[in-house]
Amino acid sequence: MKVFVWDRVEKCTGSYHSQGGVVVFADSEERAREIANMEEGCAIDATEKPDDVRDVVGGAEAVYIMPDAGCC
Repeated sequence: MKVFVWDRVEKCTGSYHSQGGVVVFADSEERAREIANMEEGCAIDATEKPDDVRDVVGGAEAVYIMPDAGCC
C-alpha cells in the first residue's frame, strides 16, 4: 500500500473554488486516481502528478479531499 499526495489539483470538488489537495491510500497511482475521481466533483487530470508518494504498512484504501476554502 502507498499514500499518494497531491498538494494542489485544479478540480477536487464541485464547489466554486474547485482547487485543493488530495490524499489517497491505494496500491498504485492508477488506482489512486480511479478512486479519487469517483468522489463527487474530483477530476485529477492525467498530467497532475503526485507531489509525494510513500510506502505504508497495511491499511485499506481511503481518499481525503481537502478543498481550498476560498474567499467566500
